[in-house]
Amino acid sequence: MRGHVTRRDLCAGALAIGFAPLSRRAAQAADFYSGKTITIICGYNPGGGVDLVTRLIGNFIGRFIPGNPRTLVQNMEGASGIVAANNLVVRAPQDGTVLAVPGRDWLLKPLLGFNNVRFDPLKLRFIGSTGATNGVAFVRGDTGVHSAADLRSAPRKILFGGVPGTTLVSAVPRLLQLRGWPVEIIGGYGNTSRIVLAMEQKEVDAVYAPESAFARRRDLLNSGTVQILFQTLPKIPGKPTAESLVDEKDRSLMRLAHGQAMLGTPLVAPPGTPPERVEMLQRAFMAMAADPAFQERAHTIGEPTDALSGPAIEQGVRDMISGITRETVEAYAHL
Repeated sequence: MRGHVTRRDLCAGALAIGFAPLSRRAAQAADFYSGKTITIICGYNPGGGVDLVTRLIGNFIGRFIPGNPRTLVQNMEGASGIVAANNLVVRAPQDGTVLAVPGRDWLLKPLLGFNNVRFDPLKLRFIGSTGATNGVAFVRGDTGVHSAADLRSAPRKILFGGVPGTTLVSAVPRLLQLRGWPVEIIGGYGNTSRIVLAMEQKEVDAVYAPESAFARRRDLLNSGTVQILFQTLPKIPGKPTAESLVDEKDRSLMRLAHGQAMLGTPLVAPPGTPPERVEMLQRAFMAMAADPAFQERAHTIGEPTDALSGPAIEQGVRDMISGITRETVEAYAHL
């Protein structure tokens, strides 16, 4: 029998005490999710960029959640993500079995005066995002427009495909149009994939969309059939940012248009989800995002892999909202 307690014994005991609550929480989470199905609501229709991201997450996240629940993606399109976000507040169980990826342009809808918004972005529980979205202006090469300067001086109107609502896809071309650029928005497309198809069929000339929009049609970019004019982030060498194309007085509008894109396509939980379950889902998301197989699959669909954590997204939302003026909101709402 040992007659004294060593330093190693004390450290081991302290570690055991420290890890016990975590292990207990993990066991409780495993008990909760074991045999269950997590439904992930997608705020857009099948086939578009938001749908691809949602299914990417749905295909992987279950294996990183204690209890390894099954996952099911359900499309609930409407009002640029508002319907899906409202569902988390009004209908979804508040227990972590229903999550949502409403889209990229829904967080500020309550501030923009949209009707029938039932959610408060500061009360939703953010789980994670694959990373910031780089918006890119793509144009058909046969238009003769090969640069932002060419677009500014185009001899005819360049038709940009748009989606319903005030979204990044429509807001940026609309701002350029209002400032005298020869641009016209043809709205009504359900998602960016449909606009890409419309470009191939020569219904429209261009689209301002996430960089991933042409991930499955890189042949069009490689051949010069589709070309890049400008972008949100300074990622693509030799291409200007959208913000640099407008005067100082309009840059706050550009920053607002792109602010939500900086948070990517977040996975969110209902506001009443138990905190310990939210934390567990957040850990699972970041573990998933670090998985090589997940990153490889994300690359094939053009998704970023510099993941943002739930707390980072929440802080980003708070910072974005606190920095918005009423004048900027009113101007943006009319884009």
